Amino acid sequence: MSEAQRWESEYRDGRWQFLRELREAARLGVVAAYLHHLDAVGRVLDIGCGEGHLRHHLDRARLRRYVGVDVAQAALDLAAADPIEDRPGRSLFVHAGMEAYAPEPGEAFDGILFNEVLFFTSEPGRQVERARPWLAPGGVIVVSLYEKQGADGKPRASALAPWAAIDALGWTTLDESRITNRGKGITWTIRALRPA
Repeated sequence: MSEAQRWESEYRDGRWQFLRELREAARLGVVAAYLHHLDAVGRVLDIGCGEGHLRHHLDRARLRRYVGVDVAQAALDLAAADPIEDRPGRSLFVHAGMEAYAPEPGEAFDGILFNEVLFFTSEPGRQVERARPWLAPGGVIVVSLYEKQGADGKPRASALAPWAAIDALGWTTLDESRITNRGKGITWTIRALRPA
């Protein structure tokens, strides 16, 4: 079974329904707060959007365009069926992997989110850098990554590798937050970045 087939199967089987639960709200709340505070909520690209849960945390009065990208068509089907839409055409869902996705010619975003996806590429820094031309002037990139703790209570080395690749870009970190859900035993690190 390919990676894409596995994601399809897991979404069809309800494996990712927990992303709708309260324990995910804090992480998405921080992502949305960064986008709102940095005035980056007008046009948002959500790479690894899954079912598009971030849209529920964004101010619909300020959100003009939301593009969600995911490798699982089953997740996008659920997102498209979500009744949050009150303006036709505001949301677009694109079936693509992060390495294959490219926006429409001339399309620019105020905020781009890499939503728990940089673990799934061998070149996380390259993927973030690749998104630079898609940013509108003054735009920001927000990266959210979870860290499973090892037996010693410290993040596993694999959880730190994407951050090292991002640090090597030399971009400005506008802010960084860490959120821990004790019940899940997971800590998320969320950074708001701007190209240097």
